[in-house]
Amino acid sequence: EPVRDRMGRVQDIRLIPLEELGRKRIDVVVQTSGQLRDLAASRLYLIQKAVDLAASQKSERDNEVVRGAVDAEKVLLEKGLSPADARMLATQRVFGGVNGNYGTGIQGMVESGDRWETEKEIADTYLNNMGAIYGMEGRWGDFQQGMFEAALQNADVVVQPRQSNTWGALSLDHVYEFMGGLSLTVRQVTGKDPDAYFNDLRSKHKTRVQELKQAIGVEARTTILNPTYIQEQLKEGANAANGIAETIRNTYGWNVMKPAAIDKELWEDIYATYIRDEKGLGVQEFFRTQNPAALQELTAVMMETARKGLWKASPEQLRTLAEMHAASMAEAGAGCSGFVCDNAKLRAFIGERLSGAQKQSYDNKVAEARQAAVKDGAKGQRLKKETLSSDSDTTSATSYLLPVGVALVVIILIIFLVAKRRKSRE
Repeated sequence: EPVRDRMGRVQDIRLIPLEELGRKRIDVVVQTSGQLRDLAASRLYLIQKAVDLAASQKSERDNEVVRGAVDAEKVLLEKGLSPADARMLATQRVFGGVNGNYGTGIQGMVESGDRWETEKEIADTYLNNMGAIYGMEGRWGDFQQGMFEAALQNADVVVQPRQSNTWGALSLDHVYEFMGGLSLTVRQVTGKDPDAYFNDLRSKHKTRVQELKQAIGVEARTTILNPTYIQEQLKEGANAANGIAETIRNTYGWNVMKPAAIDKELWEDIYATYIRDEKGLGVQEFFRTQNPAALQELTAVMMETARKGLWKASPEQLRTLAEMHAASMAEAGAGCSGFVCDNAKLRAFIGERLSGAQKQSYDNKVAEARQAAVKDGAKGQRLKKETLSSDSDTTSATSYLLPVGVALVVIILIIFLVAKRRKSRE
C-alpha cells in the first residue's frame, strides 16, 4: 500500500502483512505507455518495488508473486540465461517500448493484412517491441529476449483503465493496439485466451469493471449502429465519414486481437446499416459525395475481415462489397491506405469478385494511385479523409490540453488549500 507524506503525496510503499491483507497476493504485469514511462518514472520504480517486496516473502503459502517468479526463472533458464541473471530478472513486471519507442509496431502490420498470416507473427512483434523493463535501478529500458514472455507465463486477465468519455474500445485504435495486442500475446504465450476487462473510472462516484465484449457491444449499439447517432454524424461532413470508417477499422483490429469479442452479428449489422442502408439513412450517398475514400476504406476493411476468415460473409455479400468498392474508385479514384492499396492479397480477393470490365477499371485505378505515390516519394497516396482531418486533429490536441491545464490548476489549488488549512490548525 502507498506510504504518503503530510501533503498526501505518495513517497514510498509498504508490504501489507498477509493476515492483514486477507487474501493471497496476486502477480501483476504492468504494460506502461511511453507517455507514462516518460512522465512518471518514480511511480514505475515503486510498482516494481512492490513486486520485489511481495516476491521476497517466500515462506507464504498464498503468494502468486513468488510462484510467478519461480516459473519465470525456469523460462529464462530455458532461454539460455545464466542462473544469476535468470534469478535477478525473474521478478521484473514493468514493461514498455524498447529504445524509448511509443508504439507497439503491430498496428501498421495488422492493417496491411498481407504482412502477416498467423497470430504468432503479431505476438512476436509485440514481445520484441514492448519487452523493455522499466523499474530496475541501473537497468532502465534494458531488453532481454524472453523476459517479457517469461513474465506473462501465468497471465489470466488483461485489464485496461478507462478514465475518459472521449474514447472507447472501438473509437480509438490504440486500445486494440495495446490492450488487444497484449491479449493476443498472452494467448500465444499461455495457450489460453485471457479474460479482458475495462476498469471504468470515468466517474469517481460510480467506478465499475466492464467486460470487453460488453463494452464493445454497448459502444457499437450507441454509435455506429444507432440511427440517431448516424443522422447527426451525417450533418458533419467528411470528417464524420472518416470517424465511422475508423471505428469499423478498429472493429477489425479487435477481431484480429480477440476473435471471441466480436460476434458475426456485429459485422452483419454493419453490413445492413452501411452497405444495404436498411435504416434508410442515405449513408451511401453521404459517403459518395462527402468522402469516397472513407467508403473505400470501410468496404476494404469488411472484405479483409472476410478474407482472413474472421467474418463468414456470404458470396453475395462479398460481391456487393467488391462492386461498391470498385465503383467508388471508378468515380473518385483510389484513396490508398494500408487496406485499399497496400495489400496485394486483398486486392486479388476483391478482383476475383468483379466482372471483367469492373476488374480492369479497378486494377487501373489502384495502379494509377500507386504510381502517383511513387512519384510523390510517399509510401501511399494521402487519403482525402486524412487531408480533411488535419483541422480536427489540431482541435483534438487542443481539447486534450485544455482539460489537462484545468486539472493542474485544480490540483495546485487543492494543495494550497490543504496546506493552509493544516497550518491554521497547527
